[in-house]
Amino acid sequence: MSVTLISNNESIFSYQGLLVGTACLVAFWLVLTVMERGRNRPAVLVARHTKVPLMLGFSSALYLGWLIQLAESQFNLHTLSSERISSTLLTLFGGWAAMRLGHAFLRSYWFEEWLKIEDPKDEAMLISLLDRLFTIAIVVIMAATEMVVFGISTTAVATLLGGAGIGIGFSTQQISQNFLTGFMLYFNRPFKEGDWISSNDLQGTVEQIGWYHTKLRTFDRRPLYIPNAQFATHPIENPGQMYNRRIKASIGLRYQDIPLIAEISASIRTMLENHPAIDQDQIILVNFNQWDSSSVNVMVYCFTKTTVWKEWLDQQQEIFLRIAEIVQEAGADFAFPSTTLYSGSSSSDNDPIRMLNAT
Repeated sequence: MSVTLISNNESIFSYQGLLVGTACLVAFWLVLTVMERGRNRPAVLVARHTKVPLMLGFSSALYLGWLIQLAESQFNLHTLSSERISSTLLTLFGGWAAMRLGHAFLRSYWFEEWLKIEDPKDEAMLISLLDRLFTIAIVVIMAATEMVVFGISTTAVATLLGGAGIGIGFSTQQISQNFLTGFMLYFNRPFKEGDWISSNDLQGTVEQIGWYHTKLRTFDRRPLYIPNAQFATHPIENPGQMYNRRIKASIGLRYQDIPLIAEISASIRTMLENHPAIDQDQIILVNFNQWDSSSVNVMVYCFTKTTVWKEWLDQQQEIFLRIAEIVQEAGADFAFPSTTLYSGSSSSDNDPIRMLNAT
């Protein structure tokens, strides 16, 4: 015997049942209307997003079921089942109502207050993830319910869903990997929307983290779609989560300025230790560290407090100009690539044949 949402009772689709059902529909519509116009926010939310699908579902199940039942009795048709048709309609419209209500609840003010996530991007990402999971769950429940309505046992449905899940997993391994990596991106949070990232020579600003791929916007403003599996197998660099930006430079001085290097290094170090843009909790290095072909090099190594690229560029420029002033105030100067030519004696003086003839 098949299991349906509506009992196999012909009285439901009789004239008396039709009248009672119509009265119940009117009463149900009045209740939802009162809830929709009330001041109770949860009640308003429920009525506003379930009124249309539930009314359509109940009314279509009642009246279409009654028409099918009438056709079966008048024309002796047995190809249709009013109970199954009505149950199917209730399942579809009920699932629609549940989806609308769930989506509205996940984006409601009190749900956002309950989450208490400070970063709006993280909050939007979590709500989007829950929305996807809720939609998938409703679709699976609707499919399983329809199978039961059409006479498949619950054990067979459970077995079928389990086998289908395994089969789909093997046949769509790449898709599954991208999909599961999307969940990993949320729970691990290596980046979020708005971050600038770099992975496997691909870089850009994250605009959207989707089910299958992540959308980046490159520096030349072109969209770049990267499958999520890319982030599961390659390192991800996220400068947006760094605490400082580094300044690392090599200053080339002339060889004749070697006696001034100690003074210049000390002055640069003092300047960096007193500069408001430099993070004093990080290491600061200013040292003569290399003999080059045409210069002696002094390494400058420190970190700024800001991580904003534009601010960092301005601060780095200011520090470089101050270093140039320190070098020039010390009486030194910067080296540039050069080649030294040494002149030797005349070639005729070193000619061995000419020397033998002279003797």
